[in-house]
Amino acid sequence: MSSTDLALVNGRITTLAADGTPPEVPALAVRDGRIVAAGSADAARRAVAPDADVIDLGGRRAVPGLIDAHVHFVRAGLTWNEEIRWEDVPDLGTALGRLAAAARDRPAGTWLKVVGGWHPDQFAERRAPTRDELDAIAPGHPVFVQCMYSWGMLNTRALTEVGLDRAVAEGVDPAALEVDADGRPTGVLRGMPALRWLYWQLPVPSPEEQVASTAAASRVFSAAGLTGLIDGGGSNTGPDTYRALYETWRRGELTVRTRPTMHASRPGAEAEELPGYLRYTAPGFGDGMLRVLGMGEIIHYAVHDGFHREPDLSEKSLDALRETFAAAARHGWPLQIHAIRRDTLDMVLDLWEELDREVPLAPLRWTIVHCEGLSADGVRRVADLGVGVLVPAMLRFEGDDLIEAWGPEAAGQAPPLRALLDAGVPVGGGTDAIRVASYHPFTALHWYVSGRTIGGRRIRDENNLLTREEALELYTHRAAWFSFEEDERGRLQPGMLADLTVLDRDYLTVPEDEIPAVRADLTLVGGKITWAGPAFGVPRR
Repeated sequence: MSSTDLALVNGRITTLAADGTPPEVPALAVRDGRIVAAGSADAARRAVAPDADVIDLGGRRAVPGLIDAHVHFVRAGLTWNEEIRWEDVPDLGTALGRLAAAARDRPAGTWLKVVGGWHPDQFAERRAPTRDELDAIAPGHPVFVQCMYSWGMLNTRALTEVGLDRAVAEGVDPAALEVDADGRPTGVLRGMPALRWLYWQLPVPSPEEQVASTAAASRVFSAAGLTGLIDGGGSNTGPDTYRALYETWRRGELTVRTRPTMHASRPGAEAEELPGYLRYTAPGFGDGMLRVLGMGEIIHYAVHDGFHREPDLSEKSLDALRETFAAAARHGWPLQIHAIRRDTLDMVLDLWEELDREVPLAPLRWTIVHCEGLSADGVRRVADLGVGVLVPAMLRFEGDDLIEAWGPEAAGQAPPLRALLDAGVPVGGGTDAIRVASYHPFTALHWYVSGRTIGGRRIRDENNLLTREEALELYTHRAAWFSFEEDERGRLQPGMLADLTVLDRDYLTVPEDEIPAVRADLTLVGGKITWAGPAFGVPRR
C-alpha cells in the first residue's frame, strides 16, 4: 500500500465497541494503524485520504483481531519447520501420508516429529498409529509422535537412537516406559517427565534455523486469524529460548503481537534462573509487536499439577513459591501461574492473600491459568483479590481424562466460566497449543460455546456454556486486559489499533458444529495485512 490510509467496506463488522459505536457496522476507516471511523461506507471514505486503499469485504464477517491469551508459541517456533502437523487431519490414513511424504522428502536419518496438536478422536478411525505403521512408512527415519502429554511413541529406528535404557539411569520412572510381555520397550513413553527427558535427546536446530522457523510459525498464526498472543513459556523453555524470538522481531518478521512470560527451564533451576529474569529483564521491554509481559506459567515445577498429577505442597515448596511471589511483586512483575486442582488453587490463593496485604496484586494483573478445580469460594477469593483467570480450551482435548480423574459432575463446572464472569473476574481465552491442543482459535471458541470434546462428547453443564459473542470477547478485549492493552486492542472503534480478522464464514450464524472449521480470509495488524487468503488480492484505489 502506498498510503497509510485504508478503508474497509461492504462487510458485517462486529465491533464489540464500548464507546457508543454500533455493535455491527459495514465499514471502517484506518489511518496510521488506528481506526478513525466505524460506520457507513461513505463515512469511512470521508475519513481517509482520496488515495487511500480500499478493501471490499464482500459481505464477510469481520471481528476484532483474535488474541490467544495462553499458547506456547515461542517454544513451538523453534522447531516449527521440522515438525509435521496433524491439527486439521480427518483420518489416520491422511496423517500417515503426511509422515510418508516427509520421509520421501527428507534425508535418511532425519527425525520426523509430530509433537502434539492432535487427538485420536479427531480421526475417523478413532485410534492412534501403531509402531508397526510408523516403521512401515519411514524405516530409514527416527519417528516420534506425541499425543498431548499423555504419551509419546517412537518407531524402531528412534528407539535405537535414543536408547531408552538411559532414561531409567537418568531418573525417568521405569513405569513411564512401556514394555511388552518380554520386558522390551514398546516405544511408548507416558507422562510429562518421560517426554521431557525425550526432548533433551532430540537434535537442536541451528540458531538461523530457529529464526526461520519462528518466522514461519508467526505467518501460520496470522493465517489462522490471530493478531496477538500471550506466550505461556512451557516445559523445556528458559533463558536461552528467547533468542530466536528476539531476532525474528529485530528482522521485522514477527507478524503476531507477542507478549512472552518467562520461567525456569527445568526442575531445580528455579532458584538460579528466576532471579536472573528479575535482574536483567524488564516487563514492558519491546514495542507493539514484541513486549515482555512478565513471569509464568511454571513458577515452581514441584507444584505444576494436572488431573492425575498431584502437586508437592510441602513446606519446602511453599517457601520457594512464597519467595518467588514476593520478589516478583516487589519488582512490579506481572505473574501467571498454572493451577488446575483445588488443593493447588487454594494454596496459591492463600499465598496471594498473604502477600496482597503487603503488595497489592490487582494492579500487577496476576493471573491463574486453567482453574478447572476452582470452587465457588475460590471464585469469590479471586474476585476479592482483583486478579485474572485464563481458561485455555485444553479440555476440548483432555475432557475424557478429566472425567476419569474427577467424575462427570466436577467436569460440568470445569472451569467455572459462568461463575467467574458473573463475579466480574477478568477472564481470557486461549488454546494451550501446541502440544496439548490445536492452535486454531475457533476450536477454542467452539469449546466455550458447546462444551464438547474433540470427539463430540458434551462434558460441560448447560449453565456453564457461553454465547458466541461472550466466547469472542474472551479472545478479544478481555484477552487484551492481561497484557494491559484493553484500551488499545480488542474492539473496533475509533482510537483503537486496527487489528482485525475477516472470516471465511460467519462465526455468529454458522451451525455450531461448523465453528471449529472457521478460518481467516484476511488478517490485519495495525492496519497492515499479515495474511490474505485467495479471496483477497491487492487492495484497489
